Amino acid sequence: MAYGFGAQSKRVYEALRDRIRTGEVVPGTRLPSHREMATTFGVAPMTIRQVLARLEQEGVISREHGRGTFVRAQTLPGVLVVADEIPVRTLLYAHATNAGYNAVEADGPAAAQSALESEHAIALILAAVRMPTREAGAAFISLVRRRWPHVPLAAVLDHPDDLAELHGTAECPVLILTKPVQARHVQEILRLALPPHLLRPTRAQDSS
Repeated sequence: MAYGFGAQSKRVYEALRDRIRTGEVVPGTRLPSHREMATTFGVAPMTIRQVLARLEQEGVISREHGRGTFVRAQTLPGVLVVADEIPVRTLLYAHATNAGYNAVEADGPAAAQSALESEHAIALILAAVRMPTREAGAAFISLVRRRWPHVPLAAVLDHPDDLAELHGTAECPVLILTKPVQARHVQEILRLALPPHLLRPTRAQDSS
């Protein structure tokens, strides 16, 4: 499985994504209906809906009520940076943008939730746990893991026990950053969290 998909969903997702990425299906193209695509790929309409929801989350397509589903012009994937301390937020923002991504800042859980509800191209969340307390940060992480389970989240820890409340639960994040956070740590999180088609070339790759 990938991205929470079964084999059929993964097959359809990769086929549609590759057609869009290679330019076979250009921005502005209206995709066929769910039923037509289900017939084309030999899957259930529910599978198509699941795949399109994922592509919309990635900012690859947009669904317009009453008009249909359209391929979007590709933009940089968004990295949502959530921290109430300005130095921490500024540092994470700089590392994400220097790595080639479109960083979105949020000064706390409320602003982050608003961004997630309005920004469909967010592909990764970097969230400090102590905002300002570890309980508040853990509650935010738990909310994100329930409501946006397909968006990877990396928790930024001050202390090893910052996520004690979530240990042993489904909401406990797997990706962890410990302070002091360095650029290579963020790059590694991006490499681990994002699917290959969203990864930006590193400087070493650029120079090769």
